Amino acid sequence: MAGFEALDLVNIGLLVTGAAGQLLLANRTAEQILKTRDGLELTPTGAVRTSVKSTPSLGTLMEAVAKPGNGAARDSVLAVRRPSGKRPLTAVVRAVEGMPTNGDPMVPATLLFILDPEIAVETVEAELRQLYGFTAMEACLANLLMEGKALDECCNLLGIRRSTARTHLQHLFEKAGVQRQSELVSLLLKSIGLVGAVSKPFKPSAAAQRSRV
Repeated sequence: MAGFEALDLVNIGLLVTGAAGQLLLANRTAEQILKTRDGLELTPTGAVRTSVKSTPSLGTLMEAVAKPGNGAARDSVLAVRRPSGKRPLTAVVRAVEGMPTNGDPMVPATLLFILDPEIAVETVEAELRQLYGFTAMEACLANLLMEGKALDECCNLLGIRRSTARTHLQHLFEKAGVQRQSELVSLLLKSIGLVGAVSKPFKPSAAAQRSRV
C-alpha cells in the first residue's frame, strides 16, 4: 500500500490484474482514470479494456507479457487513444515475477502502469519558496510554467502585465541558477514538481494576490 501511495504522489496509475485481465487492485490515480472511462474502463465482468479499439489490443499485450517463458517480452508499451480527443494515455504492461502459474484468475499476473499527460503538475507553494526563496507571485508563476502554460497565459491568470511577468521570470532564473525557461521548468519538475497534489482549478494564493503589480 505504501508503494501505491508513492505512485499516487507522482500521478502514476497502477492496476494489478489477473491473467485474464481481471482487475485485482488499483491505486487512487488509476481509479480516477477508470472512472472517467476516457481511454481505459472495466468490462461488466471486471476486466480492464481500452475505451477505443487498439491494435494490438491491451488484452493481447497483457496475455503476452504474462505468458511463462517469454523472457524478452516481459514489458510492453501502448498508447491508449481517448474518446475525448485528449492526448493518449501511456500504458506500460509488466509481468508480475515469481507468481504461481496455476490458472487461478485471482493470482496477480500483470502490472499496468498508466501515465496521463493531461494531469496538471502542481506543487505546494510553500515548498518552492523554501527550496529556492521564491516570493508568492514567483512561486505561482513557476507552477503555471511547469503546467506548460505560455507566459501570456500566465499573465492573464495572475492578472499582471507582461513586463511584470518578465521581471518575475528573471528573478526565477537568478534564484534557480538557470538561464532559460526550459531549464527552469526541467529543474523544478526534477526537484519537486512530480510530487504534486491532486489536480484542482488554479487559484492564486492570497499572498500572491497581494503581491500583484
